Amino acid sequence: MKTYFPYQLKYVGVLFVFIAIVLSCIGNVDEFMRGLLAGRNDFETSILNEEATKVDQTLAYQPYFSEKEKDNYLKISLILSLSGFILYLFSKEKSEDEFYQQLRAKCLTQALLVTWLFTGLIYWIRPTYQLNGFYILQLHLIFFTIIYVYNKKWKFGTE
Repeated sequence: MKTYFPYQLKYVGVLFVFIAIVLSCIGNVDEFMRGLLAGRNDFETSILNEEATKVDQTLAYQPYFSEKEKDNYLKISLILSLSGFILYLFSKEKSEDEFYQQLRAKCLTQALLVTWLFTGLIYWIRPTYQLNGFYILQLHLIFFTIIYVYNKKWKFGTE
């Protein structure tokens, strides 16, 4: 397994992933606020039974983004996340040798196994839940990153 990116692109990859996390949070702010206000609404209506309709009207939530805007944020987030993980994982190390190539290959195989076991577990627990292929790929890259960093830093003690 050869790496094709220079070492400095690791930092660009990490930056892309952080930007993707921020964009994903921005795109999902409406769902967060709906859940927050629904929980608050249930709490307040149980206390103020006589004013339940008044509380419902004051806590009615107007979304910030339309569905199209939300989808755009989430698509951009997914693309940045995938490209960031790829840049990080396939950039050279400071001193690249055969050990790192074998470690990458081993971690890639382990991450593939963990990804499909995790995906199978999700489908087994909730059969109606649908995972998009890009989300499975993103999950695979996340597991690959975790396994690679664990093996590189703690198991073999390099760097």
